[in-house]
Amino acid sequence: MLRDDTRVLGAYVCQDGFVSQVVYFSPRPDLEWLSSTVSAQVGAENFKVNDVRRATRHGWELGSQALEVLETQLGATPAISEIYWTRYPKTEAEKQVAISLCIGDGSRQGCLRLFSHDAKRVDRLCPACQRS
Repeated sequence: MLRDDTRVLGAYVCQDGFVSQVVYFSPRPDLEWLSSTVSAQVGAENFKVNDVRRATRHGWELGSQALEVLETQLGATPAISEIYWTRYPKTEAEKQVAISLCIGDGSRQGCLRLFSHDAKRVDRLCPACQRS
């Protein structure tokens, strides 16, 4: 979804684009940035800070390629902070809303932004990409 020199933001999705978890890796994570970025994409009504968790991931548990990259950047026995958001809808109205990643359909690629939609539909394109 997003990658720059200091952070990676990604999502775990199924083949239809439904999001189960959003993950954010950074040596110096910024919870405010994550909250505003995700909330802006999914809608403030679908994002709760209480659903955000923090963890530490060590290079060895991320695989050999990640370990090599992290050792280059952070030295021996590197660790990186991970913040992750898993949506936990509580009310019936909240359960009617799904969060997806705009992955595109057979005719075009998506923009890779998060978006909310009716949970009864499979939407592989966000509203902006559907209009264009």
